[in-house]
Amino acid sequence: MKRTIAIAGAVLAITSMARAEVMLPEIDLSSFRTMQATSETSDAALQNVGCVDCTSTVPCRRFYITGLWGPSFANLNSPSTPALDNSATVFTAGIAAGMSFERQRGRLRVEVEGLGRDYYQSAYAASPGNSAVMVNNWSVTANAWRDFMFTERFGLYGGGGIGGGGYRLGDLSSGSLTYYEPAATFAWQAGGGLIYEFTDRLTFDVSYRYIQFDVVQQPSAVSNNQFSASEVMFGLRLFEPFRSLRR
Repeated sequence: MKRTIAIAGAVLAITSMARAEVMLPEIDLSSFRTMQATSETSDAALQNVGCVDCTSTVPCRRFYITGLWGPSFANLNSPSTPALDNSATVFTAGIAAGMSFERQRGRLRVEVEGLGRDYYQSAYAASPGNSAVMVNNWSVTANAWRDFMFTERFGLYGGGGIGGGGYRLGDLSSGSLTYYEPAATFAWQAGGGLIYEFTDRLTFDVSYRYIQFDVVQQPSAVSNNQFSASEVMFGLRLFEPFRSLRR
C-alpha cells in the first residue's frame, strides 16, 4: 500500500513538472548572443588602443640593448682662462639598454646609456710645450629618442638626454704629469641619426650627438674647466636579446 502511494506521488510530481514546462514560454537567447558578440568585439578593440601599428610578429613594447662606438671630437675649455683651451679626437664606446614602444611610422625609445672615452692629451693654445691630460672620462644619461620610418628599412631619429659625467684632469709640464682630483658634474646631450633595419630585431644606426658637461672648479687646479664633444656614433641594436632563454 505504501509503495503504491509513493509511486502515485512520483507520477503526480512528474506530471506537474511536465505541465509547468509546457506552460513556460520559450526563452529567447538571441539577445544574449548579441551581447556576447559585442563584448568580444569591445575586448578586441581595447587590446589595440595602446598600439597603433602593432602586429602579431612585432610586440607593442620590446626591450633592447645597443652597442655604441665612434670618434669624439672633444674640447676642454676654460671659461676664465681661454688661453688654456685645447681639443683632441678620442675613441668612445659604450652600451645602452631601454624599452621601445611602437608608434605610427616608427617607435618611441626610452633608455639608459653609458659611455666611456679614451685617453685625452692636447697642448694648451697659449703654451704648446705643456699639455692637458684627461683620463676616466665617462657619462651616464637617460635618453628619449623618436624613430620615424620612411620605408620598411630606412628611417631617422632624434632626441636627447640628461644625466651626469666626469673625468680626471691632469697637467703635463716639463715631462712631469700631475693629476687633479676626479670630478663629476651634470651632463646633457642632443642629436639624431639614420636607421637601417636588417630584420625586425636587428637595427644599425649612425648618429651625431653633442654632449656637454657643466663647468668644474677643482680646488687644486689653476682655473675652472668644461668638457664638451661632438660625437659620431655607430650603433647596433638588438631587440628582445633574451628571447631564446624564454623558450
